[in-house]
Amino acid sequence: MKIIICFPPLSSDKGYPTLGQNRQFQYFKEPTFIYPIVPAYAATMLKQAGFEVKWMDCIAQGISYDQFFEIIRKEKPDVVAMETKTPVIKQQWRIINGLKRLSTIDHRLLTIFFGDHVTALPQESLENSRVDFVLTGGNYDFLLLNLCQNLKNQTTNYELRT
Repeated sequence: MKIIICFPPLSSDKGYPTLGQNRQFQYFKEPTFIYPIVPAYAATMLKQAGFEVKWMDCIAQGISYDQFFEIIRKEKPDVVAMETKTPVIKQQWRIINGLKRLSTIDHRLLTIFFGDHVTALPQESLENSRVDFVLTGGNYDFLLLNLCQNLKNQTTNYELRT
């Protein structure tokens, strides 16, 4: 099972949307790169559990919106998971909807949101995007591992959004 954990390409006239190590969201006029501890920990846990994991920080790596989708098309991950923050949630809904258009009968792409915004308002993202799973709570690194293990073992009953 191939999993991409990402901070997607986001844009704003206010600057670069960035998360700090304490998970606080803010805009910077110049890119400021602070290592994303919690998503990195989630990626490490998944990799140690035998999953193929790729980390993409599109802002730090200079990956544009079009390049992001080209990478997803080429890599064909089974899962794309991303952290949410309120100031950019509408952009993230559009990204999820775009990702879901890449799903085919031969290759189903699952999408997962986690983070502050969906913890506070989980139903909002389910109603406004085609996201498959919304992880709520502060331990999404463990929740993501648990969900992916269940998906791999097909022990979770779920209905994919199309």
